[in-house]
Amino acid sequence: MVKKIKIISIITIFLLIAVILFFFINSENKTVEVFIPKGTSPKQIAKILKESEVIYSKTVFLAALKLSGDSKYLKAGLYEFNTKDNSFAIINKLKNGESKNIKITIPEGWTIKQIANILDEHKICSGQDFINFAEEQNLEGYLFPNTYFLIPNMETEEVIKIMTDEFDKFWTKDFDQRTEQLNMPKKDIIILASIVEREAVSDEERPVIAGIFLNRLSKGMRLESCATVLYAMDTNKERLALEDLQFPSPYNTYRHHGLPPGPICNPGIKAIKAVLYPAVTDNLYFVSKGNGTHYFSSNFQDHIQNKIISKKKAKK
Repeated sequence: MVKKIKIISIITIFLLIAVILFFFINSENKTVEVFIPKGTSPKQIAKILKESEVIYSKTVFLAALKLSGDSKYLKAGLYEFNTKDNSFAIINKLKNGESKNIKITIPEGWTIKQIANILDEHKICSGQDFINFAEEQNLEGYLFPNTYFLIPNMETEEVIKIMTDEFDKFWTKDFDQRTEQLNMPKKDIIILASIVEREAVSDEERPVIAGIFLNRLSKGMRLESCATVLYAMDTNKERLALEDLQFPSPYNTYRHHGLPPGPICNPGIKAIKAVLYPAVTDNLYFVSKGNGTHYFSSNFQDHIQNKIISKKKAKK
């Protein structure tokens, strides 16, 4: 009998809550924008919604949230609510992430400055602040290329943290073990991966080009990567002039042996894996065919012939 009374009481409470949810809502019909920061607790969300006059009662909202069982699934973001929305409608919107977040795609191989431009264009944060902070922290190479859903007027540090957190998720303990096997520090892996990212277009060729660069490094040869010169010059050209190869910069791998001081872009998964697991090859040189693929050679004489062929094709 006592158990039956408890069940009836619970049902009665739920029914009362349902009545309150559907009838005790703001009578004014207006749209309100509400920002829910990442990591906000259900109680804090209820407070934000109440202060924004989206909900009538924090207690009722939290009761509805408990009843729905969705407390753990509410997503951060910039939301647009109508003051006529009942608590269940608000909860569903928060659960499904129906926010006004802006979709930003960072392609593989973009630099800090390129990322800053798109963030500034969409008013996510100040592009110049992004450049200043990222460069001060030496984050070129560690801003992971991906698709992000961001909110206007975010703090620069928060945007950068989101991107570096994505890099940390990707970089596993297996990769740390692999760097030890290669006897190559993580920093050097990312530097070389950034060069491979800018030099290789074909997925199949990335491990081969990585293998060539590693062969050149082991033999004490200069990398002679055009991509490093372009980064040093802060420009973009299809072909470098002879005088460009003498551009004074530690990033110019035509003038300096070894790797440049830091990454020249933010490499993607495939470029990083290409350096971690390079192709075994005897090749030391490669020349662009002009279609995204390359001629490869193991000696300088063949390399010269390949350059002649490449130039002839470019003139046609």
